[in-house]
Amino acid sequence: MKLNHIRINMLGEPKSPSSGGGNTPPDYDLQSRQLILPVESTTITTKEGKTAAVATNDHIKIVDENMQAYTVKEWNDRSVTNGFDNSLVAKPIGFRMQANDVDVLFRWPFTGKTWSCLGAASADNAMQHSLYEYDQRTSAGSGADYTCSQDANLGTNTVGSHRAADWEITDDGDSLTLYCGNTGQSWQMAKDCGNTNFMVAFNYDERCDAMIAQNEWMRHRFAICSGVKTTEPDGTITSVEILNASGKQPAVGEDMYFYVDGSNTTLKAKYNVNNRHAVESYYLTDEIAEFIYAKQKENGINMNDTGVNSVDKPLLVSGAKGAEAVAVGGFWYIITPYISRPNGTQTSYDYNVMDSPAVYYCKAVADGVRLPGDKEVFPLWTNKNIINGLMNYLRTYEGWTDDVPAYNSGSAWSCVRYSGYGAWYVNLGNGSCYRGSTYYRLSVWPVSAF
Repeated sequence: MKLNHIRINMLGEPKSPSSGGGNTPPDYDLQSRQLILPVESTTITTKEGKTAAVATNDHIKIVDENMQAYTVKEWNDRSVTNGFDNSLVAKPIGFRMQANDVDVLFRWPFTGKTWSCLGAASADNAMQHSLYEYDQRTSAGSGADYTCSQDANLGTNTVGSHRAADWEITDDGDSLTLYCGNTGQSWQMAKDCGNTNFMVAFNYDERCDAMIAQNEWMRHRFAICSGVKTTEPDGTITSVEILNASGKQPAVGEDMYFYVDGSNTTLKAKYNVNNRHAVESYYLTDEIAEFIYAKQKENGINMNDTGVNSVDKPLLVSGAKGAEAVAVGGFWYIITPYISRPNGTQTSYDYNVMDSPAVYYCKAVADGVRLPGDKEVFPLWTNKNIINGLMNYLRTYEGWTDDVPAYNSGSAWSCVRYSGYGAWYVNLGNGSCYRGSTYYRLSVWPVSAF
């Protein structure tokens, strides 16, 4: 009879000879806890039948549309079997990374241009982080948002007026209720989603959800009455068109008006000037609003995806909200984006749209996708040789140049903020971890749990 020999420790627990004893995991499992994975080499076969070496580590795997993860060898073996016919396999959407004690799916980083509300294009493959003034929910527990010129019409359903300007925040213990008196809507958001030191925050899902909740709350606070009546229940959402005075697609230079239910509201398609900030010098003035509107007509863009030349100059990133209308008290109220950081009355500023571009974009990629946390972003740099090798392998040897971008060595946003005006990022070129103003345009790597 053959005996299986095991060693027993002082507590009577069995120890595996291969694991080194106790509850110590094998070396392979230990690697996933490391910030820096060992760089290994995998020999792959090319479509020409030659061989090449690719920098790899099996803790960074290719993930396809079917959410299947493959090592480089497994992917290459399948390609050899299929004769390198990519039409026979699901395309790669990113990579699974097990490092720094995290296990996540990184989608390929955002590629393309984003546009400012003045019509200027950003640098390629980068976007702004989120709303500039993040402390508006914490600066006071309640308040009112309206300018003096609107006071007389408050609650009258007059075109361009507000139903109510009151807002409040209720402490629910482990969450906050954000209430908008203007449209009567409420949003829930978790606490502890504000500022933190680097490598301290771990509630990344809650942080991204909080940015979405606050954005929607702010947009409703600034909703303005269209003057168009409705019998729909309060809270019903409908689309808004932006057309010229004749009800047609505006040409560059023409005035743009909000249309609801086919009716011209006579309201010009501008950003809201009903904008309150914790810092008074950041109020959006009439002067700035007029300047922005003039620039939008001149450059052929506006805040809605039905706007002038919007295909060529889309103001909003994928997933972000343009103009729409909500039923309130028998009338349609138009919800629009607005400017979150005008500085005084100057008109040369690079304005930032209130919506959180990076977070909205990530949410639009797929269900459960968000902006990564700092603990997840940092391994993008420490393991850049492996990640870069994997992306180059797919592009160079597997022919996925249209679906897989090149490794972006610029800086990448995390979802962790350090103040009301900034967030943490990692420079993927030199590895520095630093904080930057949220109007900076940096790369965005959507992430989700695997």
